[in-house]
Amino acid sequence: MTSLTEEEKKDISLLDGAEWTILSASSDEKKLEEKLRVYLCPLLLKAGSPHVRVRNKVISVCGNINKLIQSPTIVLPVASLMDQFKQTDSPLIKHFDLLYIQHSVARLDRHEQQQLMPKALKDIRNGSAASLSQLFNVVLRLLPIIKVPSRGSQEDAGFREAMGLSHLEDAKYVADWLGKLLLLPANASTERPAPGLTQADISFLTLAGKKDTWNPSAGGLNLPETRILAANFLASGAFTDVERFIPALYAASSTDYRISRVGEDLLKRTSVSLEDKTLVQKLYDAHSKLQPPYRIRILGMLGKSEVATTFTDEVLAVFRRNMELKSHTEAENPTFMDINQRPTTQKSSGLEQTKLHRALFEFINWVARIGPSKTDFNDVGMNLVNMLKEFVQSQGWPRPLRQSLDDSVLRSRAYETIGILAKGTTMDDHGRLGLAAWLFRSLSEDPTPDVVVNIDGALSSVAALFKPPHNFKVNVELQSILVSYMLLEEETDDDLVRSTRHAVAKWANNCLPFSDVQARWIDIVAVAGRLDERSDVVEEGHKGLDPWTYHANEDEDKSKDLPDWQGMVDQFFKASLVPLKSTVEGGMEIDVHPLFKNYPGDMIQAFPVALDYCRKIIFLTALADNFTFDAGWQQRLEALAQSDLNSRKAIRNYLAQFTYKEQPFGVLLSAAFEGMVREDAPKIVESCARSFVDLASFAPKPILGFLASRSEELLPLIKSNRKELRTLGSKALGILAAHPENSAEALEKVTARLVEITKNLKMVVGADLNAVEGAFLALAHLASRLVYYSSAGSADRMREVASVFPTLEEVASATSVASTRETLFEAWSQLWTAGLGQQNQNSLVKAFVDPLIVYAKKGDEKAIATLGRLALSLPSDGSWDDILGKILAQLYALYELKQVEVHFAVGEAIAAAVARWDAEVVQLTVDVETISHEYWTPKRTAQLTAVLEKLLMDCKTTKPSLLKASGIWLFCLIQRCSHLEEVQSRLRLCQVAFMRLLSARDELVQETASRGLALVYEKGDAGLKSDLTKDLVASFTGLGPQIKVEEETELFDAGALPTGDGKSVTSYKDIISLANEVGDPSLVYKFMSLATNAATWSTRSAFGRFGLSNILSSSEVDPKLYPKLYRYRFDPNTNVQRSMNDIWKALIKDPNVVLESQFDNIMNDLLNSILGREWRVREASCSAIAELISGRPFPKYEKYYKDIWAAAVKVADDVKATVRNAAGKLCMTLSTTLVRQLEDSGSSATAKSMMNEALPFLLSDKGIESSAEEVKYFCVSTVVKIAKRGGSALKPYIPTMMVHLLGLLSTIEPEAINYYYQRVGEANRDKLDKLRANAVSQGPIGEAIEDCLRNVDAEVMEQLVPKLSETIKTAIGMPTKIGCGRAIWTLSTKHGINFEKHAPAFLNLMEKHTLDRNDEVSQGYARATAYLLRVAPDAAKQRFIEKFIDLYLESDTEARRQKVADVVLALSKISPDHFNALETLLIPFSFLGKHDTDEYTQKAFKEVWDTHAGTHLTVTKYLKEIVSLAEKTLSTAQWALKHGGALTAADAAESVVGARAVTHHVNVEHVKTLWPVYDKALLLKTFPGKEKLLEPFPKFVELSKELLGKDDKLAAASKKVAIREAKRNNDAYRPHAFECLWRVAAAWDGFGDMLPDIKTIVAPYLEIEDETKDGDAMEVDTPASNSKGSHGLDLKTVTKWKALEALAKGYNRSNMNKEPTRTLREIIIAVESTDPNFKPAQVFTTKPYISRPEFDIIRKTYWYECAKDLLEAATVAGTGGTDPVPVIRWFLSTLDLDAEDTGLESQRIARVKAVKSAIELGKTMVNGVDFKTMELGKEIQGLVTGTIEKERSLDVQKEWKECLKVLE
Repeated sequence: MTSLTEEEKKDISLLDGAEWTILSASSDEKKLEEKLRVYLCPLLLKAGSPHVRVRNKVISVCGNINKLIQSPTIVLPVASLMDQFKQTDSPLIKHFDLLYIQHSVARLDRHEQQQLMPKALKDIRNGSAASLSQLFNVVLRLLPIIKVPSRGSQEDAGFREAMGLSHLEDAKYVADWLGKLLLLPANASTERPAPGLTQADISFLTLAGKKDTWNPSAGGLNLPETRILAANFLASGAFTDVERFIPALYAASSTDYRISRVGEDLLKRTSVSLEDKTLVQKLYDAHSKLQPPYRIRILGMLGKSEVATTFTDEVLAVFRRNMELKSHTEAENPTFMDINQRPTTQKSSGLEQTKLHRALFEFINWVARIGPSKTDFNDVGMNLVNMLKEFVQSQGWPRPLRQSLDDSVLRSRAYETIGILAKGTTMDDHGRLGLAAWLFRSLSEDPTPDVVVNIDGALSSVAALFKPPHNFKVNVELQSILVSYMLLEEETDDDLVRSTRHAVAKWANNCLPFSDVQARWIDIVAVAGRLDERSDVVEEGHKGLDPWTYHANEDEDKSKDLPDWQGMVDQFFKASLVPLKSTVEGGMEIDVHPLFKNYPGDMIQAFPVALDYCRKIIFLTALADNFTFDAGWQQRLEALAQSDLNSRKAIRNYLAQFTYKEQPFGVLLSAAFEGMVREDAPKIVESCARSFVDLASFAPKPILGFLASRSEELLPLIKSNRKELRTLGSKALGILAAHPENSAEALEKVTARLVEITKNLKMVVGADLNAVEGAFLALAHLASRLVYYSSAGSADRMREVASVFPTLEEVASATSVASTRETLFEAWSQLWTAGLGQQNQNSLVKAFVDPLIVYAKKGDEKAIATLGRLALSLPSDGSWDDILGKILAQLYALYELKQVEVHFAVGEAIAAAVARWDAEVVQLTVDVETISHEYWTPKRTAQLTAVLEKLLMDCKTTKPSLLKASGIWLFCLIQRCSHLEEVQSRLRLCQVAFMRLLSARDELVQETASRGLALVYEKGDAGLKSDLTKDLVASFTGLGPQIKVEEETELFDAGALPTGDGKSVTSYKDIISLANEVGDPSLVYKFMSLATNAATWSTRSAFGRFGLSNILSSSEVDPKLYPKLYRYRFDPNTNVQRSMNDIWKALIKDPNVVLESQFDNIMNDLLNSILGREWRVREASCSAIAELISGRPFPKYEKYYKDIWAAAVKVADDVKATVRNAAGKLCMTLSTTLVRQLEDSGSSATAKSMMNEALPFLLSDKGIESSAEEVKYFCVSTVVKIAKRGGSALKPYIPTMMVHLLGLLSTIEPEAINYYYQRVGEANRDKLDKLRANAVSQGPIGEAIEDCLRNVDAEVMEQLVPKLSETIKTAIGMPTKIGCGRAIWTLSTKHGINFEKHAPAFLNLMEKHTLDRNDEVSQGYARATAYLLRVAPDAAKQRFIEKFIDLYLESDTEARRQKVADVVLALSKISPDHFNALETLLIPFSFLGKHDTDEYTQKAFKEVWDTHAGTHLTVTKYLKEIVSLAEKTLSTAQWALKHGGALTAADAAESVVGARAVTHHVNVEHVKTLWPVYDKALLLKTFPGKEKLLEPFPKFVELSKELLGKDDKLAAASKKVAIREAKRNNDAYRPHAFECLWRVAAAWDGFGDMLPDIKTIVAPYLEIEDETKDGDAMEVDTPASNSKGSHGLDLKTVTKWKALEALAKGYNRSNMNKEPTRTLREIIIAVESTDPNFKPAQVFTTKPYISRPEFDIIRKTYWYECAKDLLEAATVAGTGGTDPVPVIRWFLSTLDLDAEDTGLESQRIARVKAVKSAIELGKTMVNGVDFKTMELGKEIQGLVTGTIEKERSLDVQKEWKECLKVLE
C-alpha cells in the first residue's frame, strides 16, 4: 500500500507541475500551444492510472485546459493524440483524446489533415461503439481534404494503402458505415428509426443522438455535402468493388444527382459477381428495409442474378412487400423525413409506384424464366400466380374498376407476368384448366385496349402447359372451353367486349393434336364461321387445317396422325355442336335440314369448308403410304387425284369398302349433294358441287344409288349462268343419271328435258343460250357415262342422244358464241372418247376436222384436245388412215405456236390419237366405276412407232421452235404411254434426245428435258439407268457440250448482242453475215466460243431440275465431281445455282462428311478457279470459299489462309462489279472469322496463328497500302477490328501496325479536305484543322492506335520506340502528326514505367516538333510533351524547360513565342505537379510571358500565371529570376521582346508595391534588385503601351523613400526619369507622363519643390491657340485619348487638362502642410503664368486664365474636383500664411458660379463640393472673425442663394443648402 501511495503522490506531483507549466503560459497563446504540444499527451496518459485521485486530477487539469483553449488560434497536437488513441485501451484516455482531436482537427492546415487521415482509418474497426462513433465523425470531417487520384493512375493503385485501409476489415468497416451514412435522414434520431438503419446505426452516426452533429451553423457537419464526399471517397481506389457494392447501390438510388451519378458509375464498372449467395442475401435484406427508390434499384440487380431465383421465400416476400400500397413504418410515422429532408407520405407517388411495380414484374419475369431450371419452382410459381390473380381481381375483374394509365400499365404487367410464371410452373389439371378459363374470360370481357396484348401473351404462355396428348378428362374439358369461347356471339352477350376466336384457334392448334376432330372443327369455324372475320383468325384457322404445319416442325413433340375423316363427318354433319336455331315465319317454325344444323346463319359459309376438308383427308388417308408432305402438298394432292392414274386407283380402292349411304362416306356424299342443290345459299353451291364431283368420281357404284333418282334436281345447275356450275352440274348429272340404279323412266325424263332445251340453239341468247350449252354438255356426259357404266339397252339411247348434237361446222363460224363453241368442243370430246358420234367418212373432215384445225392453229387448246379425241374414235381398219394422217400432220404443224401450254395439249392429243385408250390421259376421263372395258379401243402400233421416230428425229433439229415443240411432245408421249412396248424399246434413244435438249437455251426446253430424263430413268431397266447416269456425269464434268449448228440455229437470246441498227445477232446465219460485213472471218470462231460457253451454263442450269438429281443420287459419284459441284452451287446464274443445290442435296446424304474428306480437293480447286478467266467462275469461287470456311475450325484451312486472303483481296479489285461484291463478302467473312476468334479466345494458339497469317498480308502493299480504294478501305477496316479485339496476340505486330496506322491517318483522309484546305482563308483553315484533329482522336483508326498501345509491354516497347521515333521524324501529314502526339500521351500515361527511360529521347524530338508550323500539330505535341514530363528524369525536364526559355528569348517571330506558350500552358494544365516541381523556372518565365506583346502568347501565359501563382508575393519570391529574364529581353535586338521585358519590369514594380500591403513592411532589397531593370525599361523609346510602365512608378518611388533618402544618386535618377518621361515628344504618351510627373512630386517631398520644373514642361500645352495665326493651316481632328478618365475627350483637351492638373497637384506636400495659403498662391501664379499676357500684379484682380471659354469643358469635367481637393488639402493643413481671401476668391472665380449652364448634374454637384471646401477653408483661415459677415462670405451667400433658385435638381439643391449651413 505504501508503494502505491508513493506512486500516486508522484503522479499527482507530475500532474501539478504540468498544470503549472501550462497555466504559466496562458497569457501567451503561442507559448501555450507549444507547452500543450509537449505536455498534453503525457498528461492524458495518466487518465489510465489505477488510482482514482490521479484520474480525478487529470479530469481537473483537463477542465482548466478546456478554459485556456477557447481561442480559435490554438491548435492541439492532434497527430500525437491520434497515435495515443490508437495505442491505448483506456476508455477515459480515448475519451479525452477524441475530445481534443475534435477540438483542433478543423484548425489543422491541409497537409496536417492529410497526414492525419491514414492514422484515423488504420485499425478503425477496433474499439467501443462510442469511441468509434466519434472517431468516424472525425474521419467524416477529414473527407474534404482527401484528394482522390484519377482512376487507373499509379497513385490510385496505392491509394488504399496510403489511406491506411490495407487491412481488409478496416476497408469493409469504413465502406459499410459510409453506405449507412448515405441512408441517414436529415432529422434522424434514435426515437425515429430510418429505413435501412437500426437505432444503433442512427446513434452511431449522430454521436448518440447529439442534435448538432449535422447542424453546420452549430459547428456540425453538412449532411448533403458529406454524403457527396463519402460517395466520391467510395469511388476511389481505397475500396474494392465488393466492399463498396452495397454503398454504391445506395448512392445510385439517391435523388441527389451528384451522388447518384457516382453510384451509377460504380455499378456500371463493378466486377462483383451477382451469383454470390451472401451478396444476394444482403440485397434481399436491404430490400426488405428500404424505401421504394432503393427497392427499385435492388430489384434491377436481383433481376440479373440467377442465384437470386433460388431464394424462393425471399421472392415471395419481395412480391408481398412491393404490392403493399403503404409501409408500416411510414404509416406509423407520417411526418418522418426521408434522406432528402422531404416528409414521407403513406403512399408512394404514382410515378414511383409505377416504377416499383415495373421493376417488380421485370424481376418476377426473370425469376419465372430462370427459376425453374435452378430450383424446385412449383410452390413459389403457383403462389405468385395466385397473388397476381388476386392483384388483378383487386382492381376489378374481369372489368377493372378504374382505367387510368398507371392502373392499365400495372394490369398489363400482371397479366404478362402470370403468363411467364405459369409457363415455368408445373400445375395440376384443375389449376391449369382454371387458369386457362380465367384468362379466356379476361380476354373476352376486359375492356382495356392496352391490356389485351398482355392477356393474349399470357394465354400463349399458358398454352405451353397443354402440350398434347392429354388424358381424357383434360381433353374433354379443354375442348369444352375452346368450343364455348369459339362460338360466343358479341351481339347477343352484353358482357363480351371482344372476340376470343384467334386465341381459341391458336390454342386448338397448339394444345390439341392434329388428329383431334374438335380442334379441326374450331379451325373450320375460324376460317369461314363469320362473314367479316379478321384475317389473323382466318390465317390461324388455315394453319390448323394444314398438315404441313405439323410435319414441318419436326422438333416439336406433336402427333402427326391425320384426323379420322369418319369421325369428322359424324361430328361436322351429324352431331350437335351448335345449338339448333330456327327461323320463324308467319308464326310457324321451319326446321333446317339435319345436315346443316351445325351451320346456322352466317356459319353456312363453313359448310363447304368442312366438306372440302373431309374430302382432302379422305384422299390423304387413301394415299397415306405413298404421299409425303411439303409446302405445296395441297396442289400436289389435287394433281394426283385428277391426273395420276395410280393415285386415282388407290383412292377408288380405298373407298370401295363404303357401299351404304348410312356409312360416313354416304353421309358426306349426301351433305355435298344437299349443299349443291340448296337454293337459299348460292355462295356454297359451287364449292359443294366441286366436292361432290370429286367424291362421286371415286365412289363405289352401290353407294351412289340412293342419289341417282335425284339427278333431276341438278337441272338448275346445268341451266346456270355460271360456266363453272354448268360444268360441275353436267359432270354430276352424268355420274348420277347414268347410274344403273336410276330407273329408265327417270333417265328418259331427264334426257328428254335436256334434248328439249338443246333444240333452241339457233334461236336463243343470253341465259337461255347458257341453258342450251349446259344441256349439250350434260347430254355428252350422260351418254358417255352410260357407255362407261355399260348400261344394258343404252346403245340406241346413246346414238339418239348423239344425234342431237350439231356438227362443229355449224357452230364454228366467226359469228358463233365462243362459249358455245368451246362447250361443243368439250361435248364432242366426251362423245368421241366414249366411241360415240358421227362415223361418216365423207362428211367428217368438213364437218369436224377442218373447223377444229382452224381453231387449233389459233392456239385453242380445247380444239387441239378435241382433235386428239376425234382421232381416237376413228376406226383402225385402215380406211380412216388418211383422215388420221391429216389430223397428225396438222398437229405436227403447230410447232410454230409460242404458247407453251398449247404444246402440252398437242402432245396429249398426239398420245390420244395413236395410243387411244392405252394412253393414261384417255383413261383419266373415266370418273365412274366400270364393269368392263368394251369401250376401250387399242393402240395404233404403226402410227405410234412412226410418231416416236419422227419426234426423236425432230429432237436433233437446230430449229428452235421445232426443237422446243418436239421435246415437249416427246415428253408427253413418254409420260402418258411409257408402259407401252413401242416406247419402252426406244427409251435409250429418248434419253439421248433429252440429253441433247439439256443444252438448249430455252428454260422450258431444259425443264422438259430434265423431266424427260427423270421419267426415262424411272421407266428404264438397270442397264438403262447405269447408262443414263454415266451420260449425265460426263455432261457435267466433261470439257463441255458440242454444238451442232445450222443457219437457223439460235445461239444467243434476242438483244443479247445488238448490232446498233436495231437488230441483234441470234443465229449462226447472223454470225456469218456479220463476219462478212466486218471482213473478219475470225469473228465466227469468237462468237461460237461465246455460244459454247452459254450452252455450258445452260446445261448446268438444267442439270438438277425435276428429279434429274435423283438419278445421280442412286449411283456412285466420282470424287472429281465434288469440287466442281460445290463451286457450281454458288454460280451467279440462279438457275444453275438452284439446280446444283438440288443435285448436291440428292447426291450427298451427309454433306459434313463429304466436306471434311474432300476439303483439300475442294479448296485447291476453288483457289485455282478464283483467279480464272471467266467472271462466273471467279464470282462463284469467292462465294464458295466464304461458305466453305465459315464455321470451320481454323486448323482445317490454316495452310490456305494466306492464299485465301491474297486471292480475295486481289479479286476485290476485279473489273466485274458482281465479282467485286462477292470478293467483298469473302473478305468480310475472313475478317469476321478472325475478329470473332479474337473475341472468343484472343490469346489462343488459333487466334495467334490466324494473326500470323493475316496481319503481314493486311499490312503489306497489297493490303492497307493497296492502290485500289476498295481493297485499301476493307483492309484498314479489318486491321482496326483486329486492333480492337486482338489483345495480347497483337504484341508481335504492334510496332509495325503503329507505323502503318499512323501513316493511314493522313493517306486515308478524303481528298476533298485538301481541296477545301487550299481554297479557304486562314481563319477557316484553323477551324478545318480542329475538325481534322478531332477526327483523328474520335475516328476508328485513332481508336485502333489506342487499342494497340493498350497491349504494349516492356518487350514491345523496345521495338516500338525506334519506329515511333522515326515516324515522328518523317511524318508529313497533319493527321499523322496529331496521331504521333496522342501515341506519346498514351505511352506516357499508361506505360510510364516502361516508357520512362525513353522519355529523354522523345523530349529531344519534341524540341523541334512542338514548333511545327501547324497550330494543331504544335499544340498536340505540346500536350504530348506535358505527358512526357511526367515520366522524364529531373535532369531532362530541367534541360527541356531551359531550352524552351532560351527559344523564347531568342525568338524572332511571334509564332515561335506562341509555340513556347503552348508548351508551358499544356504542362500547366496536364501535369501541374511536375509544373510545380519546375516552378523556379516556369513561374518567372510565365510572368514574363504574360506581358508579351502578342495577344495569344500573353493570354496563354496569363492563364498559367493565374493558375499557379497570381499574387504579388509570388512575384517578390521569384523577383531575382524575373529581373534576370527581363534584363535578357531588354538586351535583345527584338523590340517585341524589349517591350515585353519592360512591361514585366513595370508589373514587378507594381507587385513589389502591392506586397507591402500584405507584409506591412518594405523590402529594400527588392527595390535595389528591381530598380536597374526598371530604369532600363523606362529608358526605352515610347511604344504603344509604355504608359503601363509609368503607372507603378510613383508608387515605387513612394515605396523607395527610405532608400532615396540615403542615396542621392538614386533620388536624382528617379526625379530625372519623371522629368524625362514628361518631356517625351509623343502625343498619346504625354498625358500619362504629365500625370506621372505630379504623382512623383507628390510621392516624396525629398525632391523639393518641383512646381517650377513642372511649369516649364507643361506651360506650352496650356497656351490658348490664336486662331488668327496660321489661318490657312489645315484643320485636323485630334483622336480621342485612351488615357484613364479621359471621358471621351480628344487627346489635345486631355493633354491640356493633364498639364493643368500637373501644375495644380505638383506642389510640395510638406510646404502645403506648413503654409497652405502660400502654397495655393504659388499654384495660382504657376497656372496664371502660362497665360501669354500674364502680369504678376494682376493675378488676383483679373479674371482667372482658366476661366476662359477655351477651358470650359476642362473646368466642368475635371477642374471642379481638382479645386475641391486643393482646398480640402489647405483646410486640413490649418491656419497660417497670408490672407486667404484672394486665393479663395480666385478659386470661386473658376467655378462658374455666375453661369447658367454648368454641365451635368454630377459636374454641378462637384462644383457645389468645391464651393463648400472654399467656405470651410475661409472659416479655417479667418481666425476670430465670422466668415459669414465678411464681404466674401456675403458674396458667397448671395451666389449660392441665386444658384439654388436656378437649380432644378433636388439633389444639387440639397448640396447647396449644405453649403449655406456650413457658411452659417
